[in-house]
Amino acid sequence: MKRFFLIFIAGIISVLFISGCVQMETDTQLTGRIFHSLCSGNQGVQGLIDWEKFKATGVDVGQAYSNIISEKERADYRKAFFYNFAYSFRASGGKTSAFFNWRVKNREGNNTVVAADTKSGKVILFTLTLKNGQRKLTAIDWQQ
Repeated sequence: MKRFFLIFIAGIISVLFISGCVQMETDTQLTGRIFHSLCSGNQGVQGLIDWEKFKATGVDVGQAYSNIISEKERADYRKAFFYNFAYSFRASGGKTSAFFNWRVKNREGNNTVVAADTKSGKVILFTLTLKNGQRKLTAIDWQQ
């Protein structure tokens, strides 16, 4: 019985530790993971995007998304967005390795702006917004 109790406690501690490690991902790491997933068409991060507020390089994706009523059509829209983002990125010769010096540019309220430099000298900005206790991507844009 004592051995069972110790194994049970060790299991609980392991679960708490593992879940704590997942939450330890920095803003720059999270942003990089979302960006790499977008560029490769990996839809596994779609829950980390605030689709109703999302803006991508001047396009109000959120407005178009909010006008869709059917959940099936919303799922199709998200799938198409990932496909088109990845396709456009590759077709333009984009490489995720061309993005470097990932850093937090600023924090204001619930928003954190993460910046990355490119080999061409441009800076790309990602806005993460804390929503219901979870960080979500709400914008991607080029620094002016």
